[in-house]
Amino acid sequence: ISLRGFSSRQVPLFIDGIPIYVPYDGNVDLARFGVSDLAEIAVSKGLASLLYGPNTLGGAINLVSRRPTAPLEASLRLASDFDERGESLQQRYVASLGGLRGAWYGQFNLSYADSDGYRLPDGFRPQTLPFGATVSDYEDGDRRDSADSRDALISAKIGYAPDAANEYTLSYYQQRGRKDDPPYAGDYLRDYPCPTDAEPNRNCRRSDGVQVRWWQWPYWNKESLYFVARNGITERGTLRWRLFHDRFENSLNSYDNASYTTQTRPYAFRDSNYDDYTVGGSADFEWRWMPEHATRLAAHYRNDVHRETQAQPASPEERLEIPTWSLALEHEWRFASAWSLTPGYSHMAQPGRTVQVYDEGSASFLPVPVDRASADNAQLAVTWRIDEQQRAIAGISRKTRFPTLKERFSGGLGSVVANPALEAEQALHYELGWQYRESRWTLRAAVFQSDLEDAIESVSVDGSFCSNPPCTQLQNVGEQRNRGIEISGSFEPISKLRLSGQFNLLDRDNRSSPAIKPQNTPEYRTLLAADWDFLPQWTLRVDAQRESRRYSNSAGTRIADGFTLVNAFLRYEPAAGLGLELGGRNLQDRLYAYEEGFYESGRSWLAQIDWRYGA
Repeated sequence: ISLRGFSSRQVPLFIDGIPIYVPYDGNVDLARFGVSDLAEIAVSKGLASLLYGPNTLGGAINLVSRRPTAPLEASLRLASDFDERGESLQQRYVASLGGLRGAWYGQFNLSYADSDGYRLPDGFRPQTLPFGATVSDYEDGDRRDSADSRDALISAKIGYAPDAANEYTLSYYQQRGRKDDPPYAGDYLRDYPCPTDAEPNRNCRRSDGVQVRWWQWPYWNKESLYFVARNGITERGTLRWRLFHDRFENSLNSYDNASYTTQTRPYAFRDSNYDDYTVGGSADFEWRWMPEHATRLAAHYRNDVHRETQAQPASPEERLEIPTWSLALEHEWRFASAWSLTPGYSHMAQPGRTVQVYDEGSASFLPVPVDRASADNAQLAVTWRIDEQQRAIAGISRKTRFPTLKERFSGGLGSVVANPALEAEQALHYELGWQYRESRWTLRAAVFQSDLEDAIESVSVDGSFCSNPPCTQLQNVGEQRNRGIEISGSFEPISKLRLSGQFNLLDRDNRSSPAIKPQNTPEYRTLLAADWDFLPQWTLRVDAQRESRRYSNSAGTRIADGFTLVNAFLRYEPAAGLGLELGGRNLQDRLYAYEEGFYESGRSWLAQIDWRYGA
């Protein structure tokens, strides 16, 4: 996730208002999940409501699960990806069954994905390094090394809605997977062979290089159970409340080299296991005083627990725990027929405590004090309905994000210097937006600026501070500014032809330390697409995406080049509910990466058949 320069740690993910993340990391691997059970993806940016809860520094994304509307609904989708040689890359199977009967409804979803990785573009060439070493020692091209994965996802929901004002749902998610980690294949290898005539014990490595990792996750599992209720209180009030328990387990192995057989080097280990869980709940209440006034209150609580062990070299269980709570108030005032004013306030806090952090050097637990943290957030938004087609919005918002457990305490397997004293990030958002809609045109535009204080960034530090250099440390780097423009729209020049596009311009500056480069965000992104129902039952979609280059480290020495991707998909529906689809991704077979040295898939092809009944 990247929204206006904010990452997935700063833009939390929700399912039906329930926060979904790995307790230790503060984010989640989105590639492990599908979208077959979703009805809507709601994206809120800088002016996201404070009612979402804590840590919505850069916005929020809420995934709304699907609810059946017919007595019986069923669907099936089978899809396969192939490379340009016709060799299989991935198979996906998705099935769902649900129905609505009286006040009760239920929904069951099952998906399975089996990926054999992907093939690199033909443009990949191992680069020659000092003393004759090449990247081919780590990645020789063709099929990408160590890129396999397996994922199975089961979700189930049962609901009871006795009337329009009241509803109760119980939902369960279980994800089981395993994945490999493609090693670094760029030009900035940290270690490379010394020449045969080198001096004894010579250190042949780059000070700004990347340590190649040969990692595998034997299992990556996530399980969630949550209860959501909505209750009408007279005709003016609505109470929503949620309870949830989320568990995450995984295991990580680190090897010496690409053979994945030995574990003798200092950074190698076996069975680094996470057994994390989160428990919590939230409630929000809305009272509509009159058509012009509505007040909303929200309370959130969650307790994040991280438990970690390692088999080789052996370590005892490390347990870290930090609870977080918040209270929020929002009032909407429609003070004229075309105007509304919405102020909001929230307070969030984490109690102070002393945690026991395992120190590998002394092979013992060390007490690390963590100070109590609290923050006050506020927001003011004004909406002007200009006419039936146009609407404008302006707002200012101050938000806060507490650092995650990993950001505070992780040693990065000897390559990161922990920083328990990290302060919370704070952002002051300004936004001015405009929307226009008519029968054939839609247009949206926004100008925004976010001023960050105590922004958290990964900073390169001296290699003597850690056991496995090169070293980085997450630090509060001071003041940072994200500002930009977003323009998107669609146009239907003729019947059954829809053109759409968007352009995002982002300027990120570290105002306190200009030498620290912003990472993993391009300066501009462009997307153009055309959807054409050129014959009855036939649809063609073509889209093109252009992104500028981005920095992959704070020093600015590693750069992922800009790229352009072109995709096309052809769909045929021979009967109601039945669809056949063929498509191609990265049709130009471009070599590209979102992070320098981690290249994405070359040209690939999609074949799919899907069937739906009763929806």
